[in-house]
Amino acid sequence: MDFNKVHYMIAVAELKSFSKAAEKCFISQPALTRCIKNMEEELGVKLFDRSCSPIRLTYAGERYLAGMREILAMKGRLDQEMAEIAAAKKDRLVLGMASTRCHTWLPRILPAFKAENPGVEVQLVEGNSLTLEQMLTKETIDIFFIGTQPVLTEGVGFIHLCDEEMTEVVSRLHPVLAGLKLPANQPNVLQYLPPKLLDRLPFFSATPSQGTYYLAHRLFEQYRLQPEVVMEIINTTTAYRLASRGKGFAIAPVSVTFEEQFDPAPLFCSIEEKPTVRSMGMLYKKNRKLSPAALRFIEMAQREIPKFVDTHIPRFQVRHDIDFSAAL
Repeated sequence: MDFNKVHYMIAVAELKSFSKAAEKCFISQPALTRCIKNMEEELGVKLFDRSCSPIRLTYAGERYLAGMREILAMKGRLDQEMAEIAAAKKDRLVLGMASTRCHTWLPRILPAFKAENPGVEVQLVEGNSLTLEQMLTKETIDIFFIGTQPVLTEGVGFIHLCDEEMTEVVSRLHPVLAGLKLPANQPNVLQYLPPKLLDRLPFFSATPSQGTYYLAHRLFEQYRLQPEVVMEIINTTTAYRLASRGKGFAIAPVSVTFEEQFDPAPLFCSIEEKPTVRSMGMLYKKNRKLSPAALRFIEMAQREIPKFVDTHIPRFQVRHDIDFSAAL
């Protein structure tokens, strides 16, 4: 759209004179007259009533000019927004997160990020690990915040933030544990569980679209275990709750021991002498030029998340308080 023509029309309407409008717009009167005539021919209506003195807008001219003033105002706002984006004052950041992670991790960084970047619009997309990685490659999201290794999709990079301790969530109701003296759960404590006992417990597994699935299979391969998989569940919260009630086990972050309420309470265990850990961080598309907002978010996450983990997330110990000799 040629906005110069609109400004010429506005000048004629305000000054009610072609000659005065031409002088104001620094063009010749014949050129201005020809411009307005061309507009009228394109629109198929008369914009000015030239039969009276001074000239005035026709009804069509009034309606057209009112609409064009709205368009010019919109253009002004859009030009300003583009200038702010170019100056990195305004931007949009699309974060991908697993649904089970949002309530724990997003409040640890988003308020501070918004305070430092008030012009950045943050959008959140939830999904499982594989879906979010694929969205990264399609550039539907900018950052997959709080993902874990292994990375499942080619072309996706990983930025380590911290280590996450894991636990086996084991039902106290399974017959293999009958007759054993099982202590109450204690803060920041996992009970050692002989690995081969897992072969006798039903396993409520994550799906191949989730990082927990691969962590579990790494442990099973390491300890030569083949537990019966009774169900693959995409929602990890559902998996460990079913394990607690369904006389089986599931694998979950140790945060479930203090963030979740179970009924009946499971046994929180480790098949290793120290809690199993996995790397937790952010994922991004390799070779993609990230926006200034995305780069600032990554920088803040690298600074704030390890600090939060060190000061607020307890470290767990593995204890041998249970005599499993009767079950072995």
